[in-house]
Amino acid sequence: MRKGFAVFAALAICVMGVGAHAESERDPLGSAIWADLIDMELDGGTVVYDNSLFLAIPERVEEAHNVPVLVKLTKALGPVAEIALFVENNPIQTALRIYPHRPMRSVGFNIRLEQSTPVRAAVRDAEGVWHVASRRVFVAVPGGCSEVSPGVVTDIGEIALKQFDRAGGASRLKVKINHPMHTGLASDENGETIPAYYVEKVAIEDEQGPIADLVTWAALSSDPVFTLDMPERQQSVRVSATDSSGLDFEAAHSSPTM
Repeated sequence: MRKGFAVFAALAICVMGVGAHAESERDPLGSAIWADLIDMELDGGTVVYDNSLFLAIPERVEEAHNVPVLVKLTKALGPVAEIALFVENNPIQTALRIYPHRPMRSVGFNIRLEQSTPVRAAVRDAEGVWHVASRRVFVAVPGGCSEVSPGVVTDIGEIALKQFDRAGGASRLKVKINHPMHTGLASDENGETIPAYYVEKVAIEDEQGPIADLVTWAALSSDPVFTLDMPERQQSVRVSATDSSGLDFEAAHSSPTM
């Protein structure tokens, strides 16, 4: 069970990306790495830094294997085509990409951090413009990607999901997938490299059709948890996932709850 999302949900109301008080096309962190990522991961598209999204993440991290992230979306964005999270100094720089099919107020998840780094949340609007929020994070104990995560994952592929009612008919959908999310960069007790093995795709839908499609990488924490805050409650939710070994997993809303 992941901790800290309640805290970060509250923080997201008042915490925004660095330098996001006014719209700007200049990176507030002045990073050459980010300039390269824009070309590689955002297809060199138009990027602005404004207050249309909020990125909540700890400024100082003690447990680099499990870092909570919350991305809050404001109405100013309008329809959202894609949400992405990038960690510049990670060996695996892209944590996930989310393709919403319904309006969303925020998304949450947990990531690994290898070392101190800028973290970027990028949201593509209906016009193809990328809105970016940026935070610098200090990692006190490095190695979130290159060392074995604590704990043992059991029942690989088991999916738990639950909805929580929110004020005004809104809801929070929470999904947990049991999976080691091996990065391919850590070694076992014998010094042998543990092969990369992680969830690659997640699809969330209900009786009305798709809710969101996710493409994920091993920069996510083991046993990844996703939260989607939405303006209305969903009915008969189903979650399916595929990992890098080609195994498929599935659960419906009546399956084990969290």
